[in-house]
Amino acid sequence: MKRGKLIAGVIGLVLGIAIAFFIPTPQGLSHAAMVVLATLVTANIFWIFNVIPNFATGLLMLATWVVCNAVPFETSFAIFSTTTMWIIIGGLALGAAATKTGLITRIAYKIMSFFPANFKGQSLALFISGTIIAPMIPSAHPKAAMSTPIAQGISNALSYKPKSKASSGLFLAAMWGFFVTEGSFLSATAQNYAFKGLLPTKYQGVLSWGNWFLMMLPWTLIILVAGYMVLNFLFKPKDDTPVSKEFINTQLADLGPMSRDEKITATAILLAIIMWILESKINIPSAVTALIWVSILVATNVLTADDFKNRLSWSTIIFIGTVMALGNVMQTVGLTTWLRGILKPVIGPVIGNIWIAVIVLPIIIYLVKFVVVSLIATGTLVTLALLPLVSEMGFNPALIVIIVTTSVNVWLLSYMNAPFLTGSAAVQDSMASRAALAKSSIGYMAINIVGLLICVPLWQLMGIA
Repeated sequence: MKRGKLIAGVIGLVLGIAIAFFIPTPQGLSHAAMVVLATLVTANIFWIFNVIPNFATGLLMLATWVVCNAVPFETSFAIFSTTTMWIIIGGLALGAAATKTGLITRIAYKIMSFFPANFKGQSLALFISGTIIAPMIPSAHPKAAMSTPIAQGISNALSYKPKSKASSGLFLAAMWGFFVTEGSFLSATAQNYAFKGLLPTKYQGVLSWGNWFLMMLPWTLIILVAGYMVLNFLFKPKDDTPVSKEFINTQLADLGPMSRDEKITATAILLAIIMWILESKINIPSAVTALIWVSILVATNVLTADDFKNRLSWSTIIFIGTVMALGNVMQTVGLTTWLRGILKPVIGPVIGNIWIAVIVLPIIIYLVKFVVVSLIATGTLVTLALLPLVSEMGFNPALIVIIVTTSVNVWLLSYMNAPFLTGSAAVQDSMASRAALAKSSIGYMAINIVGLLICVPLWQLMGIA
């Protein structure tokens, strides 16, 4: 273990032990609440400095609650029997099938073949193909690892120099389309389900697949239109004359005709999305829908036992489950009530008005990202800080999840966004300059707030703001 991690780990443990056993219990809190608070402090230090793998920290946190008699085992680990966990597993399995069969790559290249072979045309193609593919793969890293090599192939075909303006722009178009649009669809990333799972149960129903898509539609349009304009303004080369589409046509030809497994996977994903949209009408939970189609993929041998072992990130699934457990346990031991009294004077004015919230909360999250690297850890911290104040909010608390989801995806500095690092590593860090990343992130940060503001009238019409 590196020295920095070791020091952070020792500090985290000392603080946790001190809070749980030596600091006098404040009025209004029980010893159980102090144990939960202590483990939350320790866990966050471990997550921020990556002392040990994130999922291991989460499991130790849940186990500590049981060992210290803060809550019983059934309460501590209850989240692992919920529908939220099973839809994450099912969604990841559907995404694994789409990646394994080559369906995603085929969709991307096919869309690109319809657009001019220049910067404007292919950056637009990456935006559109990424947005279509986003809800099919609920994991950011595979999408980042898959999309940037496609962008690199286009960049090379257009004779753009490595890390030039144009090369940087195509890299960012790929990440913008495939990754940034994760905020548009509930199923586009497992962390959306994780943030949703932190909410009290009575508010989670608002965030069905269809509702999420509708609530985010204005934001999606703004993100795509304004993002495309920003990237073209910053990175389009002076000479943007279309060239031959030979690269794209060659890639499509190499794929050959659509395979049996691709056809089965495409059908499964399409019907799963339709069933998610119609969840309230057909009365089939989203998790059950996902598992039905995953089972069909297994029965048809599209997915195998080895795929479940190697293609699903079980450490990520466990980590998300441990994070989601926090919301229920904090409420059980009375920690949310105590925090409400402390935070209300400071945050109350912000969350009392949705117009103020969609401006101030993203800015707070942007600042937190300078310290907390993990996207899900940042979102969890902010969401948990606000949960005690749900009764004070001038809008449905489900909107907190929306704001958090869109605002954690910043990449101003390279360490702030792990999926961007994955995308860059997939092309040997040869496409985008650090300056280009910073400029585009500033653009996204501003566009995100504008997009959220434009959503507010729709949210008001829906009765949730």
